[in-house]
Amino acid sequence: MGSGMRYDPVPLGIKCFKHATGPSPPRNIVYKCWILALTFFVYMSYHMNRKSLGVVKSTLHGGNCSDNTTSEGWAPFNGTDGTELLGYLDTAFLLSYAIFIFACGSIADTISLRYFLTVGMIGTSIFMTLMGMARYFEIHSLAYFVIMQIIIGAFQATGWPAVVAVIGNWVGKGSRGLIMGIWNSHTSVGNILGGLIAGAESNSLDTWGLSFIYPAIVIGGLGIVVFLFLPTNPQAVGLPPPNQSTTEEDEERLIKSLQHHSDDSDDEGNIIRDPNSIPAISFCKALRIPGVMEFSIALFFAKLVCYTFLFCLPDYVHSIKINGTQYDSQKSADIATFYDIGGILGSIICGLLADKTGCNAIVCIVFQILSVPLLYVYYQFGTISMSAQLGIMFVLGFFSNGPYALITTAVSADLGTSEAIRGSSQALATVSAIIDGSGSIGATLGPYITSVLTNHKDGPDKYQRVFTVLEVSAFIAALCLLRVMIKEISKLRVRSSEDSEIQPSTKVKYSLVRNRKNSDARR
Repeated sequence: MGSGMRYDPVPLGIKCFKHATGPSPPRNIVYKCWILALTFFVYMSYHMNRKSLGVVKSTLHGGNCSDNTTSEGWAPFNGTDGTELLGYLDTAFLLSYAIFIFACGSIADTISLRYFLTVGMIGTSIFMTLMGMARYFEIHSLAYFVIMQIIIGAFQATGWPAVVAVIGNWVGKGSRGLIMGIWNSHTSVGNILGGLIAGAESNSLDTWGLSFIYPAIVIGGLGIVVFLFLPTNPQAVGLPPPNQSTTEEDEERLIKSLQHHSDDSDDEGNIIRDPNSIPAISFCKALRIPGVMEFSIALFFAKLVCYTFLFCLPDYVHSIKINGTQYDSQKSADIATFYDIGGILGSIICGLLADKTGCNAIVCIVFQILSVPLLYVYYQFGTISMSAQLGIMFVLGFFSNGPYALITTAVSADLGTSEAIRGSSQALATVSAIIDGSGSIGATLGPYITSVLTNHKDGPDKYQRVFTVLEVSAFIAALCLLRVMIKEISKLRVRSSEDSEIQPSTKVKYSLVRNRKNSDARR
């Protein structure tokens, strides 16, 4: 093997499946559907495990419950500084995740993605179980909880670079925004299921440990499935790589090849490209890819908003009175799922708009700008009634999660296979790690800032300054993409001008080739 090339043998389960199906292998679409489904459940399980701590915070901290009783909490989090100590756990996890994800991206580009994911999932399962076992071993050491969170964060960092690289290897660019918008709902589905599963055991000091153990069992089981049944690229099962000739640059080169019979295309007009001939790129070279820095900084602020809600929304709902009623931690976790339900729809619509327009930055800016007034409206009017709480929370999730999902999936994959690196799939994990790692630094700051601003405070104004920070962050996220937006507007103008200049005969040839390519991609 050459330097930077990953070795990825055919999984044992796939070998058995191919043997059972005989000489006629499954079509490309069958494998694609399997890859999309499996990676969906894989990263769903990652997010299930991230939700546990946010759900059990109110139980660990103790205090007043909705039935007018008082919970004594779990030492050392039941003191006057309990909120701040729980914030340390969030920070330990997220900071570890942010640090390790940069290294994980480079590592994932050079070894088997299947092995890499398996280790990360099994490791997460083991240490999440140990986190929950603190209840049954009567562990009250802050150091123990912090160390567990650091280790869990390191193993969780294996997930995103690997699954984005796998999806990028299998899915072409033509419908990547829509497909990944639907696929990226795994984050919201994982948050919802994690909240429900953890919430079912979070109200009692006797069973809060199960809020960590149940999700750990899920991710551990799926880790075994990944090891046995995940082909990380089409070539591993004897299929060609996906057709990715749908960007403006690829279209322009295709037209030129039709007009001038370029040596870069075969007799049918298919652009010849060997993705495995290019080794993994360096971290610094990946940073210089146009758009990587802008989207990385934008995701820093967008993820700060989303992860503040991920870790702190159940506690916020628990701390307020909705139409005069205060709800316990289990009911608060159930209410908070409406933010993620809105996020599912927002991810899909955002991806669809990006596909239709080809303008990722413009779509992200519009969604981020609209989320700013919604944050204010939610804080000011969300307590009027349950309908207002759920309705505004749903719409807020729609607009704040859309850009976050688009940047971490379709944008990362597009930049990771851009012409700046000549389309090498070996850059996918590195680019996605840079973008998501930058976002994870913001995700680290969000819950920490929340713990600092809300510590030693009670009452309806506890979260006032937190929402101000979130509003400013959402606005800055939009500003970060202005330069990319200007480039996208310029490209739209150039594309419109070039379309009017292309000869009719060339348009017909180009249309026939593009239709044939899209037909091949669907197979």
